[in-house]
Amino acid sequence: MSRWTERGSVTAHAATICVLLVVAALVITEMAGLVRLRHRVAAGADLAALSATQASVAGDDACSAARRIARRNGTTLVTCRMDFDVATITTRATSHRWWGHRWALEQKARAAPDFYIEE
Repeated sequence: MSRWTERGSVTAHAATICVLLVVAALVITEMAGLVRLRHRVAAGADLAALSATQASVAGDDACSAARRIARRNGTTLVTCRMDFDVATITTRATSHRWWGHRWALEQKARAAPDFYIEE
């Protein structure tokens, strides 16, 4: 009788391992997407700050240049502050909906012209 009590247990264990592997793959994929989003927000902030500084030195509207560059990099300009030709920018991006939740990341960046000397 004890031979029949373990019948199919390998199938149950294999199914459990498969489910756990799928869940682990989903979690790892989401984490990789968040890291990618973090890099995109940081790059958008850096590039927007650099373009704002360059536009300010050229006499153009710095915040509109920053907004345009942030949008081209898939982020949204949250704040734009100009102190003379020094730009302080904050950008934001949100992730796709995953398990009913969205992640939002913000990044602040600061850029100044090459002739700027802080005292």
